[in-house]
Amino acid sequence: MSCSDDSGILPRSGNDNTAYEIIDKTMQEWYLWNDNLPTISSANYSSANDYFEDLLASNDRWSYIANLDDLLAYFENGTYTGYGLSFKFDSNNDLRVKLIFNDSPLFSSGITRGWKLVKINQLDISSLSEEQILSELDKSTGTFLFENNAGEQKEITATQKELDQNTVLKREVIPYEGIQVAYLAFDSFLGKSEDELNEAFTYFKEQNATELVLDLRYNGGGSTYISNQLASLITGNAYAGDIYSKVSHNKSKTGEDFTEAFENQGAAFGFDRVFVITTSNTASASEMVINGLKPYMGKDKVILIGSKTHGKPVGMYVFEEKALNLAIVPISFSITNALGEGDYFDGIPVDFELADDLSHDFGDIDESNFKAALDYIVNDNFPVVTASKALSTNEREFKKKGLEELIDAF
Repeated sequence: MSCSDDSGILPRSGNDNTAYEIIDKTMQEWYLWNDNLPTISSANYSSANDYFEDLLASNDRWSYIANLDDLLAYFENGTYTGYGLSFKFDSNNDLRVKLIFNDSPLFSSGITRGWKLVKINQLDISSLSEEQILSELDKSTGTFLFENNAGEQKEITATQKELDQNTVLKREVIPYEGIQVAYLAFDSFLGKSEDELNEAFTYFKEQNATELVLDLRYNGGGSTYISNQLASLITGNAYAGDIYSKVSHNKSKTGEDFTEAFENQGAAFGFDRVFVITTSNTASASEMVINGLKPYMGKDKVILIGSKTHGKPVGMYVFEEKALNLAIVPISFSITNALGEGDYFDGIPVDFELADDLSHDFGDIDESNFKAALDYIVNDNFPVVTASKALSTNEREFKKKGLEELIDAF
């Protein structure tokens, strides 16, 4: 996904105020915090994006406007243009692959999660600022020098393309100490996720899995419908018809409030508990799953490992303006579970705190977060944590917002 500055979205053209008027109307009617909208003049702004940003409440980290075609391609089809992978700096300041999609030209060359990016376009990563790295990643063709944990290097030249993102990054059933452990690394709640999740849980059932480790460490959210599907698949059909979530709007839209119920799912399994791997990237629909399961499975049966979640107990609608190819995506509602719990703006805390282990691939039994879940499954206790695996404050990621933050890949 291009990380170029989007402040030029709908630049003002002559006296054309259409975009500004549509933004005003949408925000006044649907914005969750519409009673706190500032009084500002759109005449002082050269782009709709800048104007929109200045309308947002101080606690709103999420509302955005975007190119409508790009947004629909991503949400409906799971497609975007890029290289098909994402990076994160580890505690040693090395830039590592944190995830890679199956359709990536780099994946077909053997690159997996955990490989270190040493050079890009013959430039040493260690000598570049974050802005310079982003500039190189934004180029349509790039030459990448990667290195794995064994010190083996690969130089690959690749070209950005329209990518078909797999939202299930990995699904396995791992026999561990005589127990069939299902592992699911899930990246986004998109329309195409419905079939991918059904396939995964059908596989878990066929393999007679008895425990589930759900890896949502990079899942920034998406469709609340798919969130409901995942929760229903986990619990089985025992709670079908019971309240999964309650959705509330601003004071002028209370007539739009509704509840969502757990649904019957053909591939539903019915796990007794779930271990969830989380980071600060775990947001929105991911947090909705965690929060929605707790009233039914029990808080001691929804066990979080990693670091506290992002803290987004609110959601958005997409308002389409096709004539302008504009998507307006404001925070429009708050979400609680069946017990009315949902004020987790500071994130949902974990039961066992661990750093994100970037040195191992998803589903590797030596990956520290997955290993902690396996230890608990076998021993009913978490392992003793060494200093190298404790939560680090040095790890960092590239800053993104809006659609780029949700895609979270280049």
